[in-house]
Amino acid sequence: MDITLTDRVIDLVDEGIDIAFRIGELNDSSMIGRPLMPYRMAVCASPDYLNKYGTPAHPSELIEHQLLSLSTSSRSPWRMSRGEEKIEIPVQSKLTINNGQALRMAARSGLGIVMQPEILLSEDMVSGRLVRLFQDWHIRERQVWLLYFRDKRMTPKIRAFINFSLEKFSPGKV
Repeated sequence: MDITLTDRVIDLVDEGIDIAFRIGELNDSSMIGRPLMPYRMAVCASPDYLNKYGTPAHPSELIEHQLLSLSTSSRSPWRMSRGEEKIEIPVQSKLTINNGQALRMAARSGLGIVMQPEILLSEDMVSGRLVRLFQDWHIRERQVWLLYFRDKRMTPKIRAFINFSLEKFSPGKV
């Protein structure tokens, strides 16, 4: 198995990729797309950061804090809603990183507040290394897809990985 991890959208044919996980809307109809779990986000900070800078009580207070962002989405505002109330926070990051794990480590180190996928932050939230903020606010979920080709490339190894992924990450499993 050869795994390529990247946050950028790549051409699967040109790169020789047999299976991919994508988030959001699908554009390529030449592939089969199977829905997996939803992509839920969480806003978190370390206890050290919150002790030093205070805990924002409302998302509007984020503009007064050190925000950490993923470089592929650094220009996108953070959008949250609670009932009819909607808010959009412009992100002026103290630190922008092109890797989600590195961004998570920066937040754990007390460098700022991060918005990242729950699945990436869940262990840190359970252990107390990160504190979830704004639990009563909703951040739009996006669909995670498993993509693979319809053609003759379906080897037993590829079929096994597809079956494993569908079993492990189907909606309701995570």
